[in-house]
Amino acid sequence: MADLVKIFYDVGKAYADEALYNYNQTHSKRIDKIVTIDMDKGYEAKVYDRDAIVDRFFLRVTSSNGGNLYPFLYLSEKSVDGIKKAFNNMRRFLEEDKKRELQKIEEQIDYERVQEAIAPYMNEKNCYVGLLYQGKTFNELFSQVATNYIQNVCKSDIEVDGDCYIVGSSRIGYDARLNFCSVNELPAKLQKATKFRLLPLSQEAACLVKQGFEKIFEENIFRFSLFGLSYYLLPTLFMENKRLFFDKLQEVAQEDSATLKEKYILERKLERLVKKLEESDLAQKVLLSFLFAKKSNNAVDLYQMIEDVAPSRISKANQLMGEFQVQPKASRFVKKSEYDRKMLYIRDYIEDGLLLAKLVFAKENIPHPEVIEGIIAKKILFGSVANQEKRDFSLVVSGYFADDVDFSKHQRFVDFLSALGVLGFDGRNYIYVEEEMESFSNIAKKKFEEVELLRKPRARELYALGALTQLVMKWQYAQGSESLAKYLDSIGAVTMQNADRVFRKVYEGARKYGVGGKEYEDLLQLYVDAKEAVKNEDTISIDQANIAFVMGSVDYKKYKEQKGEE
Repeated sequence: MADLVKIFYDVGKAYADEALYNYNQTHSKRIDKIVTIDMDKGYEAKVYDRDAIVDRFFLRVTSSNGGNLYPFLYLSEKSVDGIKKAFNNMRRFLEEDKKRELQKIEEQIDYERVQEAIAPYMNEKNCYVGLLYQGKTFNELFSQVATNYIQNVCKSDIEVDGDCYIVGSSRIGYDARLNFCSVNELPAKLQKATKFRLLPLSQEAACLVKQGFEKIFEENIFRFSLFGLSYYLLPTLFMENKRLFFDKLQEVAQEDSATLKEKYILERKLERLVKKLEESDLAQKVLLSFLFAKKSNNAVDLYQMIEDVAPSRISKANQLMGEFQVQPKASRFVKKSEYDRKMLYIRDYIEDGLLLAKLVFAKENIPHPEVIEGIIAKKILFGSVANQEKRDFSLVVSGYFADDVDFSKHQRFVDFLSALGVLGFDGRNYIYVEEEMESFSNIAKKKFEEVELLRKPRARELYALGALTQLVMKWQYAQGSESLAKYLDSIGAVTMQNADRVFRKVYEGARKYGVGGKEYEDLLQLYVDAKEAVKNEDTISIDQANIAFVMGSVDYKKYKEQKGEE
């Protein structure tokens, strides 16, 4: 946690001269229109586009229930109550003479006329209302309110001598108001009973930590997206002039994406940042942490953090995604006209964007092949891990969903993870090897030796059974029968428990429809040989069974097509 607080401090210190700007939320809120109500002109209402007048206002929501610092707030049915709260808030940060001046102005307000003035604008979207006095905004009249608010925001009721996280020995006990750093880790009962959420920080450090926190979560320059998730990019900087890094971040945020023609693979904003760091020789002086979080008003919900990712790791991930033709999205989000059969749509395999991010940046690994087998089996049977509707098994076995039974692509998925260094096993030739044109039995025997998944006797049995099923099913189709296909649809998947029943259906169908010839005899012999090699203790999972069965069927179909016989 100290590292995270230090990052907030570094950001706050780098922008110490912009405290007022950073606390002004006009930069981060969605504001399209601004309605001004001028008290001295009969409560005349005027509506402006945001950019025409927003620079005159200071927007600060003090808390979810505490109201705004000034009478400039989101336009709603509760706007009058919000203006009243704002006057109470302003009084808290004024000297006595200024409080009296503010009191005289407040006593003049006719809230009924304010309500009447804003009523016509209630249906405007993203509209804010600002009260004017003598043609001036209240932050123009009482600028010291914002200044004093910032100076007092980190005060607490406890101050003691101690060691600050940042500066060492000092007076500590000042509250940076980072509630998630302490109290939310306590039991629920203690959370309610504990008033103070304090870190060992001096007043200056606490204010800079708070300001850095505000900057990160209020300004879009720190907000990025990856694999469908939003996260905040937090830097650990090993340089004296830390502002250099933040200037690069600002450049990336301000670039007009519409003018960029370069193709980006991983994520455009992140790639541009790493490229700028490398060009300016800063890449070796920065570590990046990805803080996955959701911000709602003044609350920030933190999900997880990937810490200390070197820019070189991001470059490597980007290079590997290009090398293995990996797209960082799911195919269902790609327009049909833009769909590329050559591409590996990674989120068809791994839907969980956070898990994928941790895999890509080497903070997670896959220790056992069963995980990969489960992913590939679901891709084959369902089309993607997100799809919950199982397909007709006969169509899967027939190779109808060509992209999902492309075992060379599944191997590329394994190879990509292997190249990232996240597999706890040897992924080479795990599910596919290139085969040369020869008899199918020889192709199968070669695969039995070279494809890792097919080294298991039960998997070989299921592979041979899949090829035999493909031959008989195609023969039946030619004779106008779909009996075997309907049976496959009825079972939905093949398992060790129903494999013998599947063979009986295949064998009976072959006899009934007169299936014969050398290829049938070869496939039947391939199955018999594989079956005889199986021992009682030889077992495979349902995922492995379905992968092997569909692989055998699809391989035989491809073999026939290459021979020009289909």
